[in-house]
Amino acid sequence: MFAAISGVPLGASHGIGHQLGPVGVGHGETSCILNPAVCKYNYTKKANVARQDAIVELLWANAQAASLFEERGLKRESADLGDLMDAVIRGLGLPRTLGEFGIGEDKLDGIAEHSLHDRWVKTNPAYLDKEGVLEILRMVLQ
Repeated sequence: MFAAISGVPLGASHGIGHQLGPVGVGHGETSCILNPAVCKYNYTKKANVARQDAIVELLWANAQAASLFEERGLKRESADLGDLMDAVIRGLGLPRTLGEFGIGEDKLDGIAEHSLHDRWVKTNPAYLDKEGVLEILRMVLQ
């Protein structure tokens, strides 16, 4: 809550996540599902490349994290932040797909439409329209 009241923009992971609650995903699990995909989306849109690259370097510098990444077949020269976050979340045994909650393609349009009205989606580093939200949701469908 401190981030929200202090003006830190929470972005699409949080904003789209608000729309997953009504379809059965717990608030704490939404970031596990969405964060890696949102990182990938933002990176491909060149929205926060330097910040993501800096976090990737910090994560690879941690021996325990690097070991996890290597166990999961990730390569330092090609893994992006979305890949690393996916490895950490899976390593913790947390949910990573909408399918794990019985959410299919038929729900995505409504989730995307409602997401556009969430204030945090509007603070995402890369601009998001409905097609962008759908792109993120499809990345985490299965």
